[in-house]
Amino acid sequence: MKNLVLIAIASLLTSSVSASELRDIKVSEINNVKLELPAVSSPDPAAAPKCGHVSGEITQLHLLAQTAKSLLFTYADTEALFNEFTAMWKPILQKFELTPTTTEYKNEFGKLNYTSADGRVVRDFMAEGLTYNAIDPVEVAKLEHSLIHSLEQLGLPTIASFKIKHDAFRPTFNMYYLTSPAENQDHEIRLRQLKNGEDIDFDVLKQAGVNVIREDSSFSAVYVGKLIGSKSKIAADEAGVLKKLDDYKKFLTEQKKELIGYRVHKITEPFTVGDTTYNYLVNIYFYQ
Repeated sequence: MKNLVLIAIASLLTSSVSASELRDIKVSEINNVKLELPAVSSPDPAAAPKCGHVSGEITQLHLLAQTAKSLLFTYADTEALFNEFTAMWKPILQKFELTPTTTEYKNEFGKLNYTSADGRVVRDFMAEGLTYNAIDPVEVAKLEHSLIHSLEQLGLPTIASFKIKHDAFRPTFNMYYLTSPAENQDHEIRLRQLKNGEDIDFDVLKQAGVNVIREDSSFSAVYVGKLIGSKSKIAADEAGVLKKLDDYKKFLTEQKKELIGYRVHKITEPFTVGDTTYNYLVNIYFYQ
């Protein structure tokens, strides 16, 4: 079990109880860089799923769309760069029967709004935080195809997936797919990663019906569903850890969070902080 001493010192392992509406990667300065539009092409039909997504490479980060509500957004130093962004993304939206509407550019921040006949929206997932050999393009492609296939099987078609080649990231890719919106974006059915530092009890998640599509590492799960949070509590004895579990379950009820499940562990290598020796750990999983 990882980071138990850190848990004891900090008294918690947390994930936030709400997600930011706009996931801010904030692009570093990209002045004086020659624009290279990604080479947009259809995937190899023998190697890729049947969704017909747009593929290629992105080397300039102002072209890397981020998603929120019914819009794509980016950070671009100039309006001309933002116009390059819209010129790239409007045809992609239209290919999948999404209708681009208004745009807005202000203070190096640009938005491209769209509508869809069936109400679906675009969401994205960057693979950089996953466990893979980034210098092996075959392994990266295999991972990309497996995620696209899993989304397709769950009714979330991929519209685009771009290899990202930029010093800001190790070799990776960013996927864009369709899902149904929710007023609380934490409750949308999305491709997500749970990676909060502690080893994950995969069986607890699966038994509760969580669609775990990749056991990425002992402490990293890739899943499709609502946003999962986790919390770890430690105590000197079993009675103490069960009391902390009960208190946290009450807290989740007060916060209107749905409990997924939990697992109590006897720590194989107990450790001491101050006058207390910690022997028990409980991992608690819940929907945000």
